[in-house]
Amino acid sequence: RTARVTLGPISREILAIGRVSRMPQPRVTDVSPGLKGKLVAISNKVIGETVSKGERLYSVDAPEWRSLQQFYLRALEDEEQTRASQLRSRLQSLGMKTAALERLAESGQVEQTLDVTAPVSGTIIEWRAGKDELVEATTKVLTLGGVNRIPVVVSLFEGQGVWVDRGQRITVRIPTMPGVEFEGRVDRTDREINFSTRTLPVYVGFSTADPRINYGMLVEVTIHAADRDNVLQIPREALIRTGEGSRVIVARGDGRFQPVAVVPGLESGDVIEVISGLEEGQEIVVSGQFLIDSESSLRADFQRMEADE
Repeated sequence: RTARVTLGPISREILAIGRVSRMPQPRVTDVSPGLKGKLVAISNKVIGETVSKGERLYSVDAPEWRSLQQFYLRALEDEEQTRASQLRSRLQSLGMKTAALERLAESGQVEQTLDVTAPVSGTIIEWRAGKDELVEATTKVLTLGGVNRIPVVVSLFEGQGVWVDRGQRITVRIPTMPGVEFEGRVDRTDREINFSTRTLPVYVGFSTADPRINYGMLVEVTIHAADRDNVLQIPREALIRTGEGSRVIVARGDGRFQPVAVVPGLESGDVIEVISGLEEGQEIVVSGQFLIDSESSLRADFQRMEADE
């Protein structure tokens, strides 16, 4: 089986283990109804799920909510502009949108329940009240967690450090949270290698509102480093590594093959960069090359023996 030497983009991916080095001060938002009443409906979102800004969280049956709307309609009828403006501001502070205020003024139909929406996007950290419970105006019915920048320190082998630089993209996976990935960036690298472990600390980070992230948690980090274009490359399986160097079997046609010494470079996935030894378009062997290489080596040994005799 053969393949062609190609020219194309290549990138290096470095997989390493890291840990959450510290936890920043959490950004939390408590969502209170603003009026006394009874919870008649709540969102089906549970702790750990995210909500968007403006998404309905729960509804409250509050007599004062209906009274405020009625007072607002009465102020409009009596043309009490100052009073109407004050009541309008109060209704807006409780979450009534401009379109709902206009409908109220046109139809005179009072909304029976107060719908409380998320003031910001975030993740539900805690529910403190449930359906049919009585709540006060200041009751913290639920708490939302905001987005935090999570710092992670990664230890790389000393030879990998030359490929890593600030700003490179990373992918973070957490073994205890299967199926979840986070995107982030390399913040900085420590150019001093640890003498005892022969490793290089690299500091990366990612942003999330997930409350399940904890200090000291182990994470798997993939650093997408050294993106380059127009690189001469071959399949990884085509390269033969020996103690004397690396070589590739070139197919010359008509059943003829030739071992060629090459200098490999960047490795990424199933392809390897070739710095020297090959040209674009050459046909190389990617399956069975070890048999060809060993046979050619044996023939060369026999030829040298015959020459010595």
